[in-house]
Amino acid sequence: MERKIFDVIVGRTKQERINFTRIGTAFENETNIKILFDALPITNSNGEAIVYLKERLKDVSESNEQKKEW
Repeated sequence: MERKIFDVIVGRTKQERINFTRIGTAFENETNIKILFDALPITNSNGEAIVYLKERLKDVSESNEQKKEW
């Protein structure tokens, strides 16, 4: 079974535009998904801390030369 890797992202609305920021990485295994946070999400005006999992389409190294695709 190929295990999927996800980017953990949060979206913030700023001047009628949504900006996404990666705050961690998630890994799928046989029974669940493990989430490793680099930063914690903050709550919105309703008190909800919402994160999104976006499947990583290609292997991305931590170098500054490559961009992460969301």
